[in-house]
Amino acid sequence: MNEHTGATKHRATLVHRGVLTALWNDAERRALDIPDATDRAAWRAVDPAAREALLARADAEAGTPWPDLLLSHWAAYGSAGSRLAYEDPFFARSERTRRAVLAAALDPTERRVSEAADGLWLLCEQSTWCWPAHDDAFARGRATTNVASPVLDLGAGEAVALAAWADLVIGPLLDALRGGLRDRLRSEAARRVFAPLLEREWHWEGTEDRVHNWAPWIHGNVLIAAQALAADDLRAGLEARCVDGLDRYLAQLPADGAIDEGFAYWWQGAGRALDALGIIDRITGGAVAREIAGGSLAGLGELVRFPERVHLGGSWYASYSDAEPRAPEPLPWHSLVRAARLAELPETEAFAARRLDLARTVTSSSDTQAGLGRQVLALLDADLPRGGAGPDPLPARVDLRSIGVGIARERAGDARGLALVVKAGHNDESHNHNDLGAIEIVVDGVPLVIDPGRETYTAQTFSAERYGLWYVSSDWHSAPLPRGLVQEPGARARAEARATASGWELDLDLAYPLKEGESWRRTAELADGAVRIRDAWRLSDGTARAVLVCVGEPRETSEGFVVPGREGSRALLLSHDAAAASVETRAVEDPIMARSWGPVISRIVLEADPAAASLEVRAEAVAA
Repeated sequence: MNEHTGATKHRATLVHRGVLTALWNDAERRALDIPDATDRAAWRAVDPAAREALLARADAEAGTPWPDLLLSHWAAYGSAGSRLAYEDPFFARSERTRRAVLAAALDPTERRVSEAADGLWLLCEQSTWCWPAHDDAFARGRATTNVASPVLDLGAGEAVALAAWADLVIGPLLDALRGGLRDRLRSEAARRVFAPLLEREWHWEGTEDRVHNWAPWIHGNVLIAAQALAADDLRAGLEARCVDGLDRYLAQLPADGAIDEGFAYWWQGAGRALDALGIIDRITGGAVAREIAGGSLAGLGELVRFPERVHLGGSWYASYSDAEPRAPEPLPWHSLVRAARLAELPETEAFAARRLDLARTVTSSSDTQAGLGRQVLALLDADLPRGGAGPDPLPARVDLRSIGVGIARERAGDARGLALVVKAGHNDESHNHNDLGAIEIVVDGVPLVIDPGRETYTAQTFSAERYGLWYVSSDWHSAPLPRGLVQEPGARARAEARATASGWELDLDLAYPLKEGESWRRTAELADGAVRIRDAWRLSDGTARAVLVCVGEPRETSEGFVVPGREGSRALLLSHDAAAASVETRAVEDPIMARSWGPVISRIVLEADPAAASLEVRAEAVAA
């Protein structure tokens, strides 16, 4: 399983290959025109609350020691499998630099500009901009990076974008106080990013039939860096490479706009592509918006709607693959606001605006969620909507057939009541978990029968040992266990979800290594205030079981299992016709998973009578 790739053979795609490249080649281009710090009118118009919060945070950091990046931090990935040992101080340093740059633009005193310059100088002095998990050093048996052969990965893309946006925003201030630093930024960008991109083919650029979410993220970052930092003789080649990469990515996405990595990764693949399209739209004088309005890019509206379609209520989203069920706020909602404007989707713009907290976005966003560019564009948006109340879209039915995800709820526009999520598809999806046939049951907008999500990434996460992780295996998803079998990874393990009037029928024959002549069907429906799950099978021998993973610890009653409600939701009663049932609880110690589920999750294992050929579960909301 590759970290960011997955098979993408769809009958219909979002856009046709070549349309973005043609748009770029045909359009008359203009300067990017981002107001720098000398445009005091633009920077004085920034939201006062965001300005105050940002300056306070930057002032608290100024004068304190900058985070160190030690060799022992770097080497911890190879010796202990830890990504965080290096990434935590790396992100802390770059986040502080972002805040310092923004503070200097808001209030360009010598002290503030000096602080920003220090952060940018430290960036130039790093041995590598690559993150250790992506470097080839460890595979070569070394604990140090090869500075003569820079690796262009997500970290390097983010670093060059940080340098580029800083140059665009406070470049004149740097010239006045730290003459020569901008030249250093340009030389480092050329050595570490521009030359490697133009001189090599990178695995993350993918092929014509394999999608890869690194591509729009890196190509979008390099595109902005080309505007700010590239020499004239390099800029056109960099632009062409980046636009073609974005074109290839968009042309592989399915026509329904579905993202097989889930909501959390929408921001990093699709969201980054939409960010880049916004930049291209500025450079081409609105050409992208015109094509979305009814031309060759009209399908992009489906991509923009994806976050609202998988929304379950509050901060909860349908969970599958490595995407977390609870949004890791603060998310860069302004990116979705901009994308919705570009696609002329006012309901989606309102959905995003209601969640936008600008002050938190510019002071507390994680390094991988909100780069400096996203923050600059949010702060300078004179028409930024100011939240407000209003109903979320919450459609009654969502069928993302391209990835086998379905969502049904009792009433459109209302998180109260029950909702059902089903997962089909195949087991070679991006950030894949072996979760075919899995379900989630949501009560009043809160998942109670759950997909566990993921834990903190380590060296094992994207290695050959990935499927030894408990939360990746099908037996810790709410899925069947035919003869105790678990699902295997790979595209050959697949399932089809056929829509019915009130749910879906899932053919799981190929989801498990069943014997010839064996079969398993699952029906999942929401009707008359209840969710019904029915498994029917034909097995040559062995025991048929099904698993329900739930948050907390269910209690068994004469009517079935009761999963306690949480965060104001009602409880969930799970009645069944199994011959036997058992409960296994598991402590949740990882902070990413605990953010969603708290200290404990459980799985209910239902075992059918040996003579039975079916198993049924009914779920209904009951008083907490």
